Amino acid sequence: MSWLADLFGPRIRLPRDVRTKVPRKARKAAAQPLAGMQRVVDELGAMPGIADISDEKRAPRGFYAKIDEFLDLYDAYVEVVTVTMGLEGAAKAGTPEGRGACCAAPMTVSAIEAMRIYREVRTWRDFPQVGQSLAALGQQQFTDIQAFQKGADPEKMRVAGRALQKGRRRFAQRGEPCPLLDTKKGKCRAWSVRPLSCRMHHILPPTERAHPQHDAHDRVDVRNIRIPIRKQAALQQLDKRMSLGLAPFMYAGVLQLLELAQGELIPETGEAVQRMGQDGRVQQRANRNVKHAKKFKGKGKGRRK
Repeated sequence: MSWLADLFGPRIRLPRDVRTKVPRKARKAAAQPLAGMQRVVDELGAMPGIADISDEKRAPRGFYAKIDEFLDLYDAYVEVVTVTMGLEGAAKAGTPEGRGACCAAPMTVSAIEAMRIYREVRTWRDFPQVGQSLAALGQQQFTDIQAFQKGADPEKMRVAGRALQKGRRRFAQRGEPCPLLDTKKGKCRAWSVRPLSCRMHHILPPTERAHPQHDAHDRVDVRNIRIPIRKQAALQQLDKRMSLGLAPFMYAGVLQLLELAQGELIPETGEAVQRMGQDGRVQQRANRNVKHAKKFKGKGKGRRK
């Protein structure tokens, strides 16, 4: 009868699961950025080759600029809503005041978010270390969820099932900081491309409750300014069209892209391929016009003779 408990029992919620109703007045005031988000998602879905990224290891021309435009429009929407709801003083995840929320994973992402984050962090000098942290936390997250799965196949679980809910809570209670957080400064290193699940998250005082290991974490007061349901559905349809099959959580999704790209970046069509060095950064082409270049060495010897 455990399925009855899953169906009718109390839902286990994390702070990012809290539903915040956006007033009609705020939605009306933010009509322009909302319409812009829908337009950009439609334009992304209509791009030639959008469904071939997995095979071609390339994105359509202008793909990443469109994602940046979508993120800017979402930020504009959030700004209008926060002003309308009087939330200007709320702390944001990824800032020193709201850094506790960066230890309350998981952070969900869509395919376009994962690709934009990967393009940003793959060029970091310390990406090998960041990648190892992503892998360790992603595996721990899966292990925590799997521990509550009682079915015949432990890798098959219902999205709304109790196993997933309990596993997410157990992982969050570990209080592991996001690998993209600068723990010394308390700031998100990928601020410009951070997930929507972090952009939406606003923490009201006392903000220290946002840390999952705080005694009063279950009473943290948050407001989550999500995009409207129709825009969420459009993003889900875009995910299906892209056919990447990425995990919905940031840690796993970024690593899946790393595997897909075989350690390289995923360039746009017409963009020069940028090879990655062992230090995690883009390899720079050798300057063959410097004095010590090989082509000048032979000529110098000839002249001396």
